[in-house]
Amino acid sequence: MHLFYSTTSPYARIARVALTEKGLHDLDRFLTDPWKDDAALLAANPSARVPALVLDSGLPLTESLLIVLWLETQRPAPSLLGLEPDCVISKAGVAMGAIDAAAAIIITRKAAGPGFDESPVGLRRRRTVVKALTRLEANPPTLAALTADLSVITTVVALDYMRFRFATATWMPALPRLDALARQAHERPSFASTMPSEMPAA
Repeated sequence: MHLFYSTTSPYARIARVALTEKGLHDLDRFLTDPWKDDAALLAANPSARVPALVLDSGLPLTESLLIVLWLETQRPAPSLLGLEPDCVISKAGVAMGAIDAAAAIIITRKAAGPGFDESPVGLRRRRTVVKALTRLEANPPTLAALTADLSVITTVVALDYMRFRFATATWMPALPRLDALARQAHERPSFASTMPSEMPAA
């Protein structure tokens, strides 16, 4: 199997963390800039998005949560849904909403410029980020000893992405409980080895 990913994509990071938490270490990883329309990535995913996981059969899987779903069917243990799947999925949904809104801000800036952040749509997306993170801060997921479930993965990925993309933003709320969760998660190789960073120069 091989995985197309970028170092900036929170979606690719979700897949990378999940694959590692499931014990899948022996797959090839291809660092790819999806904005450059790499031919190999386009062959795996016509949307030119990461992550894209190509199975040994050659069948490509795309979209981070669908890759997680596939992982759960192929390797049920350890489960990424924890002991309370309803709660895990609910919190993961909140975190994904924050990721989607933040990624949309970054992507739209490419076309509209930095002034987009103060537009009505930009402010709405910012509000989504703040409300989602505030809700997770009030009732954060818990990191179990054996594996990180999907609510932990998506929440920590969301928080790290905000710290990466909006490090100086004055609108970001204080999130001490989520910061503590992230510090705990960063001790795991799956998180420590996938921290967001700028893509290397070509």
